[in-house]
Amino acid sequence: MVDYHLANQSGAQFRAELNLILAALRSCAHGASPPASTTAGQLWVDASGTDPVLRIRNALDTGWIALGTLGPAGFELAGASAAGRALLAAADAAAQQSALGLGAGATLPLASQAEAEAGTATGALMTPFTVARAIAALGGGASGLAADAMAPTLAADTIVLKHCSGGDGTTTLSLAKSGPGTIYQILLAETALTATRACALRVAFEQARGGYYGTQYAAILRDGVVLQQWSSTSTSFVTRSLDMTLAAGQTLCLRLGASGGRDNDVDITGTSLIRNVRYLADHRSLIGI
Repeated sequence: MVDYHLANQSGAQFRAELNLILAALRSCAHGASPPASTTAGQLWVDASGTDPVLRIRNALDTGWIALGTLGPAGFELAGASAAGRALLAAADAAAQQSALGLGAGATLPLASQAEAEAGTATGALMTPFTVARAIAALGGGASGLAADAMAPTLAADTIVLKHCSGGDGTTTLSLAKSGPGTIYQILLAETALTATRACALRVAFEQARGGYYGTQYAAILRDGVVLQQWSSTSTSFVTRSLDMTLAAGQTLCLRLGASGGRDNDVDITGTSLIRNVRYLADHRSLIGI
C-alpha cells in the first residue's frame, strides 16, 4: 500500500510513485490492509473479508469507521436491519410494504364522514376524528329505545340496567278482577330493573282505583319481597314513592292487586291502575316507565 508521500527522486521513479498514489485515490485505497499514512475523513475499501467494507477515518485520525458493505447485491449500510436493507432495495411501494411487514391497508385512503356513518366501506381507514363524528351522528338513534330494549343508564355513581315496557306519564298499567276476591300480578316484564352494582333509588308512581268497586293495591318488590304496599278506594291518581337501596344483582319491580265483587248475582270488576312509574337517583330520573 502506498504511503501518499512523494520523496525527491528521479523523473521515472517520481512518475511511477505518483501513478500509484493516484490509483489508490481512485480506488479509495482498496486493499486488505489500511493505507500506511492516514488523515481525518480518508476513505478506504477494506478488502480483507469476503465482501469489501467501505471505511472512513474518524475526525481524530485515530481509527476507522465502517460505513457499509459492498456486497454482490449492492451497497448495504452498516448497522441496518434486514428489513431496512430490504426497504432500501425495494423497487416500489408494494415491495416496501412487504419489506416492513405492512398489509395492503397501509396505503388505503381515509374514510369520509359519509363513509364513516354508512359503515359499509371496506377500502378506507378510520381516524379518531371520523370515529367521533360517526358516533355523534349515529348516537342520537338511541333516544327512542323500543319497549323491552336493554339500555344501561348512568346517574352520578349509580348504574342500573333497564328492562321495561308499558305505561308513561299518561298511559296506565292495569290489572282487573271480575267477581269476588283479590288477585295479584307482579309486573316483572313491565317494570323490572336489575342493579349492576349497589345503588340508592327512589321509586315513584301514581296509583288509582279503576271503576267503582273494591280496594285496589300497588306494591314495590325487591327480589320478590314486598317492601311497601299501598291501597286505594279512590278513582283519583295519587303520588306514591319509596326510597330504597339495591345491591348488585338485586331486582326491583312493581306488583298490582285487584279486587272484584258480586252484587245481585252479577260479577263486578275492580281494576287497579298505576301510571308514570319512575326510578330516580339524586332527584334525577333514571328510567320513566
